Amino acid sequence: MSCILLQKMTTYTKFAVKGVATVLFISLIAAFLGYLVRVILARNLSVEEYGLFYAVFAFLGLLGIFKSFGFDRALAKFIPEFLHKKEKDSIRNSIFYVMVIQLITNSIIIIAVYLLSDFLASTYFHNNQAGIVLRLMAIAFFIDSFVSVLKFAFQGFKKMAYYSGVDLARMALITVIILIGFKLDYKLLSPISAYIIVPAILLVIFGWIFLKRVFPEFFASKFRIQKTLLKRISHYSVFMLATSVGSVILGYTDIIMLTYFSGLTSVALYSVALPMTRLLLYFPRALTEVLLPLTSELWSKKKIKILREGIESLYKYSFIIMIPLVFMMFSFSDLVINVFFGGDYVPATNAMKILSIGVIFATINGINSNFFPGIGKPQIASKIVYSAAIFNFIANLILIPILGIIGAAITTSLSYFIMVLISLKNMRKFIEITFPIKIWIKTSIAGILFVLAIWILKKVINLNVWVETGTVLIISGMVYIILLFSLKIITIDELKDLYKRIVR
Repeated sequence: MSCILLQKMTTYTKFAVKGVATVLFISLIAAFLGYLVRVILARNLSVEEYGLFYAVFAFLGLLGIFKSFGFDRALAKFIPEFLHKKEKDSIRNSIFYVMVIQLITNSIIIIAVYLLSDFLASTYFHNNQAGIVLRLMAIAFFIDSFVSVLKFAFQGFKKMAYYSGVDLARMALITVIILIGFKLDYKLLSPISAYIIVPAILLVIFGWIFLKRVFPEFFASKFRIQKTLLKRISHYSVFMLATSVGSVILGYTDIIMLTYFSGLTSVALYSVALPMTRLLLYFPRALTEVLLPLTSELWSKKKIKILREGIESLYKYSFIIMIPLVFMMFSFSDLVINVFFGGDYVPATNAMKILSIGVIFATINGINSNFFPGIGKPQIASKIVYSAAIFNFIANLILIPILGIIGAAITTSLSYFIMVLISLKNMRKFIEITFPIKIWIKTSIAGILFVLAIWILKKVINLNVWVETGTVLIISGMVYIILLFSLKIITIDELKDLYKRIVR
């Protein structure tokens, strides 16, 4: 029995590691291109134009919670179940339902935006250009919503290369089109055109891949209205919508309130600090994107022990990896902003430091937030997100008028902390999981010593800025690795066992 369990654990470990590695590798390239786009925009637009573009982006993102009512995200949950039961007709019907809902809801949203764009430009954005930017970007969001359906379908089929490849292709094409636009002196129209054209291209390319390589039976399978199926998906999607609403509130409330209370310059600064720290979330995001369909499969097969051990491993190793990355961001935030965005954006440094600490809590929350939808309890995830969203809204309303982007950064970091506390408490109701508190404490100590090493080395070494930074990171990184072994956070035998599971 133990031999069979070990074999199953090896299989799932191999899939998880392979999936995470694929998503992480592709996502990091996409992330690099994404931040390259921000750098290009910051260098070619005025601070106010940069702030306007991302203020509109945030506003439409807030409306985006009603694009699909959570139906698209439900595909990542139900497709693995239908594959396990060999119900291909149900897969096709689910995708069809989602596409129809997307068409209806997005049509309503784009009409509303067109009717209210001039009013919003004068009363909310306080910028005459905002009306046309809103109308054009609404088209981009309309088309891109159907690309999201393909993404979540790929995730449901556990085709993680295609899933993450959508974002890579998106950012590569956007980068090229923006560069061409600025070369032709299109100015603000350059990024707007890119965000309209690219989703249409992605629909054609990845739609063909999905129909030809992932689910060629799409047209072969029969379509019929399945009331029971629609009811199941609808029930699940309602809670996924609620979770999405809360997540969007967490993600965009600060930008929305900064736009109103502090103006577009503050939006521009915060739109540099927040995305730079979210760059650190690509590793935990890769973990969680693989975790959702895997959790769904393991829970439906009642392989609770494998699921529990997998989550405990994620807690441990994600923390070990994230701590030095977060502390590096904290230590070199001023250098990063100045080099990539220029001196005009250096005032975002302190907000970036605060947000980098919040990323630690966001990492743990990312693991927990996918557990509940994976076991078919999205309502719990919704309650957790809403609790944090309510706090986020109230705290932003109080702190942003007083502290500006610093207040927004404090609120966002505390919101992630609140979500971690609530989610950890709720998880133990379903699975007897052991939280690696001692490992987290030891890793935090190693991280503090890692930062101390960086601080001392920066004082002692005086070289070219890039040579100095590289030397400091290499030496302090070696210190961190030595501490991991000396504090017995990880062991050689543990790494050997993990290696055997992956390569076997």
